[in-house]
Amino acid sequence: MSAEQSFNRWVRIALTLFGVLLVYFVLIDNYAPMTPQAQVHRPVLPVAPRVAGQVARVAVSNNQPVAAGDLLFELDDTDYRLALARADLQQQLAAAEMERQQAAMAAIEAEIEQVRLKAQELAREAARLERLHRLGHMSVQQAEQARNQARQAQSALLAVEARQQEAEQALAASALAHEQASNAYEQARLALQRTRVKAEMAGRIGNLQLQEGVQAQAGQPLLALISNELTVIADLREKSLRHVTTGTEVGVVFDAVPGRIFDGHVSSIDSGVRHGQQTADGLLVQPENSDRWVRDAQRLRVHISLDEPVPALATGARATVQVFPEAGSWLHGLGWAQLWLVSQFRYLY
Repeated sequence: MSAEQSFNRWVRIALTLFGVLLVYFVLIDNYAPMTPQAQVHRPVLPVAPRVAGQVARVAVSNNQPVAAGDLLFELDDTDYRLALARADLQQQLAAAEMERQQAAMAAIEAEIEQVRLKAQELAREAARLERLHRLGHMSVQQAEQARNQARQAQSALLAVEARQQEAEQALAASALAHEQASNAYEQARLALQRTRVKAEMAGRIGNLQLQEGVQAQAGQPLLALISNELTVIADLREKSLRHVTTGTEVGVVFDAVPGRIFDGHVSSIDSGVRHGQQTADGLLVQPENSDRWVRDAQRLRVHISLDEPVPALATGARATVQVFPEAGSWLHGLGWAQLWLVSQFRYLY
């Protein structure tokens, strides 16, 4: 074989290999995509006190695992205990005032009943004397006196009923004051309780730099609580997601665990990215200017749930994700072989 024939032969082999690889990458990227742009995600909760105060005690250490409800740190509660005591006294005074108004109300109601009975009795007496006067058995003066006494009793009844209305208003005001005092007591009790900051979820303390003596402000994060819940997020090109839906099978290789492939499935696909969000700021739209012939492909975020236990990986740990939309096809086998090779290369990098 001449040198020219040998050269032509190698050119044909290279072109054939290039064509095969081109077809392979097109098929695998469209029907079984893989991305190294994936990482472990654990929700991180910034822990902040709901009241202000000086940190009196830190009950945890850095990277310590905690359960929901465990004490994280305490604030100096001296002022809050005094506030609770004052609120308790105000509540007791308001309760005593409401009881006094209730007793006064009961006394007025009893007085009204007596005045009403007396007014009814005098009205009946006046009516009886009026009949006797018409029959000539009673003088005009006696009948007039009976009528006057009935009118006075009715006026007294109206006066007592007016006092009853005032007592009802005073009782309602005392009830409102008691409710306000009770709310103030509850707020003081909650403020005292909130000086003990506890974990809202199970997790691990991260980047702890909190020290005793720090003056904490309400709502100011003082430490981070990393959740035990683990998901994997992967960024894939738009065209690679045409055959990917919720529940699609995936394989995951973690850089921290080389040589192992973990099974999972797609739990959700984000419906947008920040570049597609426009703010109504009153300004005109500024189109993106680019002179590139082939622009960068847009990537969408895919959320993956693992179907098997994994080691305690840190949030942000890198991973490679292989998607298997065509389950049972020969592309599934190619994708699995591709991912297996990546898992072996993780020993080196």
